Amino acid sequence: FSYQLVVISAMSRKEITLVCVRHGQADHNVEGNEKLFKYTQDDIPVLDSHLTELGKKEVVLVGKRLAAQTFDLSISSDLERARDTAQAIATQNESIDKVVEWKNVRERCLGIFEGKIPDLCRAQITVEDAIEDRDLLTWRIPNGESVVDLKHRIEEFLSQLIKETSTIISTDPRILVVSHGLFLKELHHVLSSYGTCGPMFGKGNIFHANTAVSEYRIIFGENTDDIEHVDCMLYASGEHLAGLQKKENRKASFLLYNHCNLEEKEAKMKRKITCPF
Repeated sequence: FSYQLVVISAMSRKEITLVCVRHGQADHNVEGNEKLFKYTQDDIPVLDSHLTELGKKEVVLVGKRLAAQTFDLSISSDLERARDTAQAIATQNESIDKVVEWKNVRERCLGIFEGKIPDLCRAQITVEDAIEDRDLLTWRIPNGESVVDLKHRIEEFLSQLIKETSTIISTDPRILVVSHGLFLKELHHVLSSYGTCGPMFGKGNIFHANTAVSEYRIIFGENTDDIEHVDCMLYASGEHLAGLQKKENRKASFLLYNHCNLEEKEAKMKRKITCPF
């Protein structure tokens, strides 16, 4: 009986609500912390830094913001900064009994630039942001991922997400994903291709702070797993950080590679600029 119920529910499911959170500030997000940088043991190592003291405060605040929401599935990148952010959210949310780690929601791999050569990374991403057709962005930083590679990984993530949610009884499951700046930005690009507001849902020129929250409604065709339409309900919202910003010097938490296309007034601010992952 329970199996039959799940199958019927999966076939009648028409939408998913996806809540995306960027990780809290990590050691490599702060200028001068190079000695604290930590990497994975992969064949091509990627940054795997600890949360800073400020980052630990940020994740508590985003956890409070999301505490009253009910999640049917909670997913995190397997990198420490995202994993610890997800656990901080789970600690304050009674609906989350476990967080599953998916490697396919890791940050974009920048190869030999990983944790190094910030000016070149900023230049690379600035050029990419100027290209409207993302399918043309096939060039890879040596040992890294191109934009097209990242798009393919995002498509794999969406396919896995659809498969996992097919076993959830609710017809409108709510999913939490804790990931990284460049991954979430490209996910926004991909999902906007199913919307009606143009590239980036018309919301591309927004600073994506650490622990910023985005929310999407993914609508499916009748009795299919094909995405029919996506609405962006919220993008890169950091309202939960307002009080913290008044108490802390947050200059060191801005982006080194400027991948979020900061508004002109922000670009003119005097600040130390750090890494986006």
